[in-house]
Amino acid sequence: MEIAILYSTYINSASQIKNTAEAYFAQNKTHHSASILPITSGGRGFIDAMEAMPGTKTTRATTIARDRHSNPIETSYLISHDGKTACIECAKICGYDPGDNYCNPATTFTHGIGDVILDALSRNCRNFIIGIDGLATIDAGMGMLNALGYKMHNEAGNELQLYRGSEMLRVHSVTDSRNTALLKRCRFTIAHNDNAAFYAATGPAALYARQLGANEVTADILDNGLRNMASVYFHHNGRDVSYITAGGAGGAIAGAFASFFNAKLRPATSVLPGTAQISKAMNNANAIIIISHSITPTTISSPAFASLMATAKKSNAPIYHITTHIQNAPMLEAMDVRNITPTDDPATELVKLLDHIVPKLADE
Repeated sequence: MEIAILYSTYINSASQIKNTAEAYFAQNKTHHSASILPITSGGRGFIDAMEAMPGTKTTRATTIARDRHSNPIETSYLISHDGKTACIECAKICGYDPGDNYCNPATTFTHGIGDVILDALSRNCRNFIIGIDGLATIDAGMGMLNALGYKMHNEAGNELQLYRGSEMLRVHSVTDSRNTALLKRCRFTIAHNDNAAFYAATGPAALYARQLGANEVTADILDNGLRNMASVYFHHNGRDVSYITAGGAGGAIAGAFASFFNAKLRPATSVLPGTAQISKAMNNANAIIIISHSITPTTISSPAFASLMATAKKSNAPIYHITTHIQNAPMLEAMDVRNITPTDDPATELVKLLDHIVPKLADE
């Protein structure tokens, strides 16, 4: 009998959940076994999931980067065992914090993402896996590009003084960086959890600006700014980001990566090195337990969760959910997401659930 336990590294107690599950099955190993694997949406906990995936060998590198308010912070990212690949979690650098009273997607910065990329380049990394979920910014990657050496100019030809969302409408042209040739030789894979378009009704300004601290007027300014940036990027790079699936992910930073560096935009669940392990574990499972930070109609329709559920349902095994936040349970049931247990203590609830389902599976 095999049980697949998939736990989100977004949860603060993720390591406790993993240790609890391992201890439980160590004590009951003669009767059943389990695959205990991390999952991620590409946001907070992204590099933790990379580290926790069995068989993955990485080291942590630390550097100084600018946060969402452009203040210097110490942050970390992963470097692969061969030293060629850097794995960066953008939420660690300029992620959204609901407790930040000064957070506004029009006045926050993505420079820190570029700072970390430069640090990785200096360590000879040429492949990049970058998780962009959970950002506090909507700036079409302006700050990130500026940190990498790109300069943006207004119609009069003067360089912008500030590189943030509120300035997008003023951009008229882009000057390449001295790092452009090197960056174009690098390989970028962007892990997202959002199929937002670059602008308009399904763009990040319309969908998320208010959640991130903007008012109606600011949201409209940001959307018009994104329309302008799409035109600027097209004239500079010859690629229309408005047609790129998920180009609006991460406050449209995904479109910038695709436009300037030909990045591949992929759902976060397909980016983990152990994607095949997760699929195999679910296919072979007699029961599947998914432990996540939040289950809402929005999260379950996101690319990461939808992909995970599609694979889980193919196994025909019963699926159980443990979550620290649930919203609109009737709609979730209508969307065929059932057996949900909300709790403030996922590790303890996991033991209770295992005590409940393991005997039932043994009797079948």
